[in-house]
Amino acid sequence: MIVNWIKTFYRRINKHRKEMEEEEFSNWDKDVFIINLKEQIDRGALMSRYSRTRELDIRKLWLKEFKDNPDRGKSFYERVFVEYGDESIAELVTAQVGIQNVSNIVSKIIEENRIGLSYIEKSSRYVPYDEKVNGRYLYIEGGKIGLNGNLEEAYSQACDNLFETYSILFKKLTEKLKEIYPMETLQFELDGKATLFREIESDSQYKEVVEKAYNSAIRSRALDEARYLLPASTLTNIGISGNARAFIRLMNRLLSSHLEESRRLGENLKRELYPIFSKLMDSMEKDYGKQLIEYEEIYNSLDVNIQLENIKSKNHELVELLNYPTDEDAVANLVGSYIFQRTGYYGREIVNLINNGVINYKNIIEKMSEIRKNRRNKIGREGEFVDFTFMVSTNFGAFRELQRHRTMTILRGRLTTDYGYQIPPTVRSDEEMLSLFRDSIKRSEEVYEKIKAYNRDIAQYAVTFAHTYPVLIHANLREIVYLTELRSTPQAHFDLRNVSIELKDKITHVNPSLAPLFKFVDNGNYPLGRLRAEIRKQKKISDLEKSKNQ
Repeated sequence: MIVNWIKTFYRRINKHRKEMEEEEFSNWDKDVFIINLKEQIDRGALMSRYSRTRELDIRKLWLKEFKDNPDRGKSFYERVFVEYGDESIAELVTAQVGIQNVSNIVSKIIEENRIGLSYIEKSSRYVPYDEKVNGRYLYIEGGKIGLNGNLEEAYSQACDNLFETYSILFKKLTEKLKEIYPMETLQFELDGKATLFREIESDSQYKEVVEKAYNSAIRSRALDEARYLLPASTLTNIGISGNARAFIRLMNRLLSSHLEESRRLGENLKRELYPIFSKLMDSMEKDYGKQLIEYEEIYNSLDVNIQLENIKSKNHELVELLNYPTDEDAVANLVGSYIFQRTGYYGREIVNLINNGVINYKNIIEKMSEIRKNRRNKIGREGEFVDFTFMVSTNFGAFRELQRHRTMTILRGRLTTDYGYQIPPTVRSDEEMLSLFRDSIKRSEEVYEKIKAYNRDIAQYAVTFAHTYPVLIHANLREIVYLTELRSTPQAHFDLRNVSIELKDKITHVNPSLAPLFKFVDNGNYPLGRLRAEIRKQKKISDLEKSKNQ
């Protein structure tokens, strides 16, 4: 009965969606409506008229000026954008783009565009890379990145070795983790109670749920550790959704790169988007568009000729706090802006009242913390008035997830083997796996040095996810609280959990008054971090299947 109701519900939804898509607008008489125009450029042109028309309803404007003039949108953008350079209206035209078989070097260049684009990328945490496709492992060919002859051969052999070792370790890690964490001895949270697997009755619906959740958690942990051996040349897929202005900025970034793969992708992206953004993209071919690409090429080529021989070590702490406010300033900035938002008063007088204890700042911070029921209840924008600069020296694999926090300012250099590499915990505890791991890393480092002598940009492709990758980060308190609480959850990758806990500890050490705001940072130890999440997922699947069969 429930299944039939669901089917009927979705039939009605699909019928409504189909009818809606056949209309230019989802409705003609309400103040909220969806614009369904077939051409993206027409949608953007019509929306942009809000700023310049006296017409009370743009649906009527559509009937008057657009409906019988198929070139209206293109003409509008040609006149306004190309002639007058009003780039903001380019944000009203959007597109969804799939980019496949791009390396992890260029995917990071893509994802540095922080505003106007949203990304979804293939995950190396949940998708194994242990199989060949058309006789090849999933890494970019040497000929496509500018290698040939002996260098191309050495590069291919090193990448093949990394993937072969990855495949071996993935299987060994799965077996080892089951040996270290046998299902029979683990406690599982079921209906709010901690229950040992052997205590679950054989005919219980939970038996299968727990078994599937356990196997998924083991698999996830094995992939988390095996991925250290993936090279930066590993191919990935990215879905991008965003506006024309941001896409044009992305194309400029790709075209100004020193990497052959990046420039080729920029040209391919330009070709695919031109039919959608034609009049907007014409600006890329004009003088200021070319000048911007040239400027970025030159900027990327700037090199500092500074002798650094006196620096004896390239080893960094996991998190180094480089610049931070005094505890007094942090409190004044946080609480002062909090008071301003509610009273309209700010300035030196308010700051003095906070610093002198007349205003009970501890009580205010405690209340800010108290009302948060979970990590999704973010602290307010007053947290953006307290800033920190720090360096994170985790591995390249972990950086790929750290980069997703786009409100942080992240500066990074080329990938290199100079800072050494990191070994995942389970691999480190097993002599056979450790030997395989180190041998494979050594081969990749040897090839890196050979390619580096030829071209240090191309050499990046031979660096692995395991190699240490220091990055410089500037962020405000609000984003740091969000980062540390999200990336310390049990299901987060253990590298990001370590970074999050260390960052929170260092900030609260220099700014103890801010400690209550890090309310949901989880310091627990979760070797099979995805276990609880997998149990919830498998239970939902089981309940859904059960309801279908009723």
